[in-house]
Amino acid sequence: MKKLLTFVIAMLTFSASAQKVEARFTESKFIKATGKTLEAEGTFKLYSADKMEMTYTQPAGDYFKIDGKILSMNLRGKKTVVDTEKNTTVRIQRNTLMNCINGKWEQAATDNNAETSVVEKGGNKVVTLSVKKAAPRGYSKITITYRKSDNFPVELVFEEFNGTVTTYKMSNIVKK
Repeated sequence: MKKLLTFVIAMLTFSASAQKVEARFTESKFIKATGKTLEAEGTFKLYSADKMEMTYTQPAGDYFKIDGKILSMNLRGKKTVVDTEKNTTVRIQRNTLMNCINGKWEQAATDNNAETSVVEKGGNKVVTLSVKKAAPRGYSKITITYRKSDNFPVELVFEEFNGTVTTYKMSNIVKK
């Protein structure tokens, strides 16, 4: 029975990461240092386990893309391209985000030296990763709400050590 359950969980995780997915997203970023909250929205596309893009409709023209080892973004007119193999901090953040999106939260917990808790809430599974030791950068806590039906995230909350909290909510999710 345990092997069957492990297999089913593995297949659910694989199905979430193996399919192409499109969704609408909203982003809310509370910046503790200024006390301000920035709101954004757009379209999310997951092409493969290591390729995704967020195209913002508000603010229009912004984007955030991960294509394998390359992360590129245009945030409020500032364009950046990073080879994550050469930038350890960005590589860890890229891996954490992609692992959370792809249902590989156990790996995100390991990479971030975090304790985990999992609770079922309605038709969802809520996974919380709490980092064991404070650091100058990175996430102190990550909360991911997955649909139990297909293990796809409907909400991701990233809390940074500096008090910044970014929340992504997914809607109109379509798997192709």
